[in-house]
Amino acid sequence: MASLRRSNRGARTALGAGFLLGLISVFSVAGCKQTMEVDDPQLKPIQEMLQKALPVGTTEAAVNNFLDTRGYPRDPTHKPGTVVAIIRHIDTEKLQPVTARVTFYFDANDKLNTMEIVRTFNQPVSQ
Repeated sequence: MASLRRSNRGARTALGAGFLLGLISVFSVAGCKQTMEVDDPQLKPIQEMLQKALPVGTTEAAVNNFLDTRGYPRDPTHKPGTVVAIIRHIDTEKLQPVTARVTFYFDANDKLNTMEIVRTFNQPVSQ
């Protein structure tokens, strides 16, 4: 009878450890999102374009090249491992411009880790 109790206790311990390990893995995967999802429907096209063109792991040089070739200006940043760009997009349904301030965050290996997209005021297009 005593050996039956010991084996039952060991099974419960293993089951509890497996459950805890499963919870940890779920939370770690949930924390690996590239971008916080934007609520503003006019920012969705910008977010989708960036997620498609610049997936997690893209080098900082490739992000800068992407911004340069499209003429997106950058704001100065004093934080190492970050690039801040102003991305202007025309909403084709409403024919209205929308401007986002996008902060790209890089890891110690200069690989894209996450990005943050925030709506900002539209400014006149420079000629």
